[in-house]
Amino acid sequence: MLSGITLYTVISIASVLKNVMAVTIKTGIFLIQNRAVEQHQRGAANGISMTAMSFCKAVGPAAGGAILTWSQKRRDASFLPGSQMVFFFLNLVEGLGILLLFKPFLGEKKNTHSDQLH
Repeated sequence: MLSGITLYTVISIASVLKNVMAVTIKTGIFLIQNRAVEQHQRGAANGISMTAMSFCKAVGPAAGGAILTWSQKRRDASFLPGSQMVFFFLNLVEGLGILLLFKPFLGEKKNTHSDQLH
C-alpha cells in the first residue's frame, strides 16, 4: 500500500530499529556474561558461550530452512500467511532477547570475601 518516499522511509526505520535491537542484545549479553561470573571463572563461561554459539550456528540454518518451507506451504492462511510467519518467528527471538535483559532475569554474583576487601 506504500510507495515512493513513504515506502523508503518505513523500510529505513524498520531496518534501523532491527539493527539497534540486534546490537543491544549482543551488548547486553556481553555485559551479563561479564558480570555474572567472577574473574577466575570467565574462561569457562566464555567456553560455554562459544559452545552454545557453535550449536546455534549448526542448528540455525536447518531450523530457518524448515520454518521458511513451512511458511511457503501456508501462503493462503488467514493468520500470518506466507513469509510473514518467518518474520514473526524472528521478532519472537529478538523480543525474547530484549526481555532477558531486564532485572529479574539477570544473574548477579554474590559478594565474596575478596570482593569486600577492595
